[in-house]
Amino acid sequence: MLTDAVFRSVSAIPALQGQLKRFLLRLPSRRRVIEHRGQRLIVDPTELSGYYLYYEQAYDREVFDFLETVVSDYSRVLDVGANIGVYTVFFAARVPLVDAFEPVREVVPRLTENIALNGFSNVALHEVCVSGDDGIVQLICPPCANLGIGHIAPKVGGFPCPSVCLDSFFGGYITEPTLIKMDIEGAEWMALTGARSILRNRKAPLTILLEVHPQEIENYGGNVLAIYQSLLEAGLRVRTITRPGLIDFSPKDPPRFWWASGQ
Repeated sequence: MLTDAVFRSVSAIPALQGQLKRFLLRLPSRRRVIEHRGQRLIVDPTELSGYYLYYEQAYDREVFDFLETVVSDYSRVLDVGANIGVYTVFFAARVPLVDAFEPVREVVPRLTENIALNGFSNVALHEVCVSGDDGIVQLICPPCANLGIGHIAPKVGGFPCPSVCLDSFFGGYITEPTLIKMDIEGAEWMALTGARSILRNRKAPLTILLEVHPQEIENYGGNVLAIYQSLLEAGLRVRTITRPGLIDFSPKDPPRFWWASGQ
């Protein structure tokens, strides 16, 4: 492909990379099949996650490197904010049961297609938001250029969308080793308020992998320190993922990814 060749030719020239990226993201939408961590994905290189996967061939590399070493410890994984399924298909190849939560109607067909492309039958798809309560929330749909930033409206606007809280989803407690990956553009604040019971009434190991968005969390009336404290009070140890492994951190300077784990 011509665009591939051009990208490779300037990959070592940072001054040109940014300009080329802006150009590539403005090209007409198209479909490409790539391999990521042993699974196939249909991506659109003109959409941000597709760009990273197709051109840069990199996506949360340190997180996936780490997950490769620990994911077999879990019987069930929740992918909250599944998007097109980059994490979903990775988990589905490695654990018995995956619950993928993706409420954006424009994204669901792409997620469904990537699950089917890999022949997985162990993925349950939930077209709902995860929030603080069961009910209806207002959903802001993402632009075509970045399908990963759909989110619950913090105040007004959006489209009605059903929501579920994790306490009711699990029936109040965890019964099997479970990993919850959560990337929902600040609404993790709301989702964790709806998970108080499962956080405290664990009958099996529970780990939460959070992608933290400090400014967006504040838009929902929360803050990073409050989330950090709530996880500690639930008996979870909160660390971040680095290339050497898990390390402690200060919530005053929060990293992007949090790994909160405990029995």
